[in-house]
Amino acid sequence: MDKRRILALGILGLTLTLSTLQAMAQLSDDELATEPPPEDATFDDYAHQVPTTPEGAVSWDLLGSVEDEIEVIDGRSHLRPIFPAAVKDMNGETIRIKGFIFPMQNQERMDEFLFTALPPSCPYCLNAGAGYIIETRARDSIRFTWDAVLLEGELEVLEEDEYGLFYRLNDARRVRE
Repeated sequence: MDKRRILALGILGLTLTLSTLQAMAQLSDDELATEPPPEDATFDDYAHQVPTTPEGAVSWDLLGSVEDEIEVIDGRSHLRPIFPAAVKDMNGETIRIKGFIFPMQNQERMDEFLFTALPPSCPYCLNAGAGYIIETRARDSIRFTWDAVLLEGELEVLEEDEYGLFYRLNDARRVRE
């Protein structure tokens, strides 16, 4: 590996570490975890961090009500969603949902990111299952924030996604509350 790549990777790692430390510095002692979560922790253990659903918006409880099954095809496991009728009926509809931006690139503004029910807690891992994550493609770039934001866009319910995602929000835009 040449020196330029090593330097670039080092800078990226330092940037991610500094942004995580900066965010953690803004948290209260109660918000900082003093112990790792128990191995048997479930989404319900963190439900108090899910933002309140604004009037007229879709709740994370509804999206999270999807069930899943493992299907083995050619020796490989695939996660298949089983959507309730109320979720299937929203496919192609414009919805509003309040949640947290989970960036996929180290940028202040982005037009593609993951949107989750829970605040990001680690730059390398998601803290919620597939029913609580929405792949998001914004109409115009959206500025990253650690605070919950309200988005509006066209919901795409993904019956089969190669990355195991269940939802996509297309043409998303931030809505002021």
